[in-house]
Amino acid sequence: MKTIRFLPLFAALTLSLVTTLNAAENSLFSTEEILDESTLDIKILEDWHPVGSTRQKLIEINVADWWPEQDYRIPVRMIVPLEGKAKGFSITGANPYKTLMKDSRPSDFQAKLLAGGVGIVKTHVKAFRQIPGKKGLDQKMMRRFMKDLNPRYTTLWIWSMTLMRATTAAYAETDYFEIGKVAGSGSSKNGISPAVALINDERFTATCSDVAFAYYSPTRKSDKEVMAKVDATNKAFFEAVKAGDIDLDQERGKIYQRVMVGSKSSKDMRAGRSVDEMQTFADRLWSSVCVAENWDRLMERGVDILFQPGTHDYVAYDILWGAQNHPQVPVYYEPSGGHYHTPHVATAKDEQNRDAFLWKHFFGGEPLLSSPSSSHKVDKDKLRVHVSFNEGPQPTSGRIWWMYDRAPAGSASFLHIPIPEDQWADMKRDPKTGSWTATIPLKEGASRIDFFSNHGHMANGYQQYHSSPYTRVELSP
Repeated sequence: MKTIRFLPLFAALTLSLVTTLNAAENSLFSTEEILDESTLDIKILEDWHPVGSTRQKLIEINVADWWPEQDYRIPVRMIVPLEGKAKGFSITGANPYKTLMKDSRPSDFQAKLLAGGVGIVKTHVKAFRQIPGKKGLDQKMMRRFMKDLNPRYTTLWIWSMTLMRATTAAYAETDYFEIGKVAGSGSSKNGISPAVALINDERFTATCSDVAFAYYSPTRKSDKEVMAKVDATNKAFFEAVKAGDIDLDQERGKIYQRVMVGSKSSKDMRAGRSVDEMQTFADRLWSSVCVAENWDRLMERGVDILFQPGTHDYVAYDILWGAQNHPQVPVYYEPSGGHYHTPHVATAKDEQNRDAFLWKHFFGGEPLLSSPSSSHKVDKDKLRVHVSFNEGPQPTSGRIWWMYDRAPAGSASFLHIPIPEDQWADMKRDPKTGSWTATIPLKEGASRIDFFSNHGHMANGYQQYHSSPYTRVELSP
């Protein structure tokens, strides 16, 4: 029998994955509900007023009547140029509540967006405990969710709905906004929610999503063989911790126990539910919120996408499977990056991917790097790697990282063991072929090696980096 376990996102992000199931349309969100200006029930906190070279307005909106007698009110700050209308806007929920209440001083990059006629919309996508008046709402939501597995009662539904309803509120200001591109960006829940909005709201035209999921992999599908390996690895890891063989901070250990695949929280979700019930829910959920599962439709709309998942994150642990099955998804891997992690010492310090992405999306200009291909060959005790950019501009730098015998995706060991500080190298560019090359000395006794490379390119004044596919090579014994 197949046991259904859910990704740590349910545990660590409070069961945060989905959206309304409109019975008639079988869609995740109701378009009518998203676009209905009359139900925003807007409260003006600060009307339009000049702030430096901008005009700003602060409102509070009702995102949704989540369930009977439970609305969900959130602040939204809108910023436009001092003169004229903004055409489209950049939107994010990654704003502290207290900061959102004050007039905003645009960053240097935001000032450039505004100067180009692009607006800024700021709202609040945070854990309930961080939102005034929302404490305890997660428990109420959970009770609703567990009653009938209605995905409306999940944090991802309300987080994503917040961005879409803020968009409706902004576009209702017809004297200040005109229809244009809408690009979401952010990290973690603020990387996931704009990606979901992009899939389910055609007004959205781009997402730059950090430490966020993009794929529906076998681990997410709870493949029996995959899960057996993860469970065995987790058991061995915590036995080693208990024996003193692995030094693990107690608080970090609690985090791993909460977010790893097969955690107690994910098992508790299955209580009283049949395998078929949970599998149906999981299939509907993941296939509807992952960009890779909706790729053709998204590309038909001409949207722009960039995922920056890190290599050690519990929300984005399926980077190997994703690279193998969906290499078309543009990716930048921050080495050893992810929730609760310090990036590798050789990580690029001048990376400006979000700004490069948003500038190109809104204003065009010089093209960005496209997804490269990589090849490799085991030559006795060495691994030779070639990375090629077959289309578009060529990078000016290349750097490669590697790990030996990495633990299964989703396990505590996968999260805990970083890329060793000395396992990286600068790559060389072959002047004849234009490809980037590296030779990695193979560790004696290793059964496999994982590697990826990052490549830099300056576009429109911003330093962009793009990664080669995350690759695993099985080594002969």
